[in-house]
Amino acid sequence: MLNRPTLRSLISFEATARLSSFTRAADELSMTQSAVSHQVKSLEDLLGQPLFNRLHRGAVTTDAGTDLLQTVRDCLDLLDHGLRRLEQYKKPNQIIVSSSRSFADAVLLPKLAQYKNLHPEHNIWLHTEDTPIDPLLGEVFVTIRHADRRPEGIQATPICDDFLTPLATPALIERLAIRSPVDLLAATLLHDERREDWPTWFAAAGVNGGNQVAGYNFSDSGLLLQAATRDLGIALGSLTLAHGLLESGALVAPFPDIRVAAPGYLMISSPEALKLERVRVFRAWLLDLLSEEGHST
Repeated sequence: MLNRPTLRSLISFEATARLSSFTRAADELSMTQSAVSHQVKSLEDLLGQPLFNRLHRGAVTTDAGTDLLQTVRDCLDLLDHGLRRLEQYKKPNQIIVSSSRSFADAVLLPKLAQYKNLHPEHNIWLHTEDTPIDPLLGEVFVTIRHADRRPEGIQATPICDDFLTPLATPALIERLAIRSPVDLLAATLLHDERREDWPTWFAAAGVNGGNQVAGYNFSDSGLLLQAATRDLGIALGSLTLAHGLLESGALVAPFPDIRVAAPGYLMISSPEALKLERVRVFRAWLLDLLSEEGHST
């Protein structure tokens, strides 16, 4: 294993190089001049080469020292950034919510101002990652994930069903003269990475030859819907995620009664998180929100 230098020796080296003086570095670090010199000497011994040309009135980095200085500054900057991030965890009444980016963007983000108006004392932290976090680990208070990813050993609350149906802009539907499901066979289709894809929908619509695989593919359900709003094609999209786009008229569902069931969403909190009143308040608010929008189970 690589014998790494101590953090104290690197800090002593950086201050000496920046100030071109062991004495001024010692004053800044509240150390003695001999202690700073000792730390730098130990770093030079470890690396097997001098880092400073020691002059009568100061210290000037060698070529190796100049090279190392940039590396040390980058490392210290990264450390400072990481330490500043920890301040987020000290916010009072914080509720850390983890979900996929698509769910956060479509369902949570448009309503956060509403929640803040109701509960100004609460601070929401949205953590978006498509790889599910173990709700029993870490400090996430509420985890939202697809129902087909039900965790073991912890209670999961179903919060909404989900269904897929063709979605496109009104202009594209009109331009392509989409009047019946069979018309979609000639359209550019947008595919999600779900088990329930276009062949499933065409079968539900009673269309023969509906094993369509051509078109654009997306690993992100939210990006799939954004592609549909830009007329890249017709998406087999989630009604839960498309709720706002359908309300605004950005997208329409030409065959709203023909849809296929997809995994809905679960809300998961650890027993410890459920002891917190603010977590229970947020969970109740989200359930009411989805119920009002017609998505609740």
